[in-house]
Order: sequence, then C-alpha cells, then structure tokens
Amino acid sequence: MVDVLLKFTKVLKNGTTFYRFEGFENVDSRWELPCEYLSGPHFAAWNGVFLYSGGNKIKTLCPGNLISLSEYQELMEIIQVGKQRLKEIKYKMYN
Repeated sequence: MVDVLLKFTKVLKNGTTFYRFEGFENVDSRWELPCEYLSGPHFAAWNGVFLYSGGNKIKTLCPGNLISLSEYQELMEIIQVGKQRLKEIKYKMYN
C-alpha cells in the first residue's frame, strides 16, 4: 500500500505551534472505499479536501488551514489507524 503523504508547514504564532495544511497525495477518494471503512477512525479525500474522523465527527482540512499541535497529533494517530484498517479491508476484499 502506498503511504499517505500530507504536506504541512510548522508555524510558530505568538509562541504556540500550529501546522498549516498545504495539501496531500496518494489518498483514496472516499467514494472508492467500502462502507465498512467509513465507520470508526478514517480519512479520505474528496474534491481537493482532506476529510478525517476519529469515529464521531468528520473534520475537514483545506489547503491553507491552520491546526493546533493537539489536532495535528490526533490526525497522525487517525491516519495510522486508518491505514491499518484500510489494509485489512482490502485484504478481505481480495481474498
């Protein structure tokens, strides 16, 4: 499976670290994913927007958006869990 590549720029603003979202590559379109993938932690892309969720609320990231350090860490955790789940689902689909 190809790794997801998210592009962020670290920004220091009034002594606080933020991350500016620049864009993404290698993210499957959410419409190409099985429904099982859309429950629980997941991420996807649609129409130039990066979508992610810890399982309860879908959040969006557009190029230029700033997110806090805690949001950034949450997103990285969701991506790790989501990549593993997607790998498992694709394995079930093809075996």
